Amino acid sequence: MNRKHLLCAPMAALTLIAALGGCTTEAWYEGVKQSSANRCESQPPGERQRCLDELNKKPYTEYEKERTGQKP
Repeated sequence: MNRKHLLCAPMAALTLIAALGGCTTEAWYEGVKQSSANRCESQPPGERQRCLDELNKKPYTEYEKERTGQKP
């Protein structure tokens, strides 16, 4: 099995589990933010802080209002 398949299989399984478990949009949003932060932590020291500074730190409620066009 090649490296690409080794990475895709767990992701597909997690997606299926989340879909079957009724994962909320908020949970997905927070999961993506956490995954991004984890990727930043694996960067070299000079890049780590820059990466963390560029992360989306917006709370889900604010994101959802912007996404749906609601006024604050």
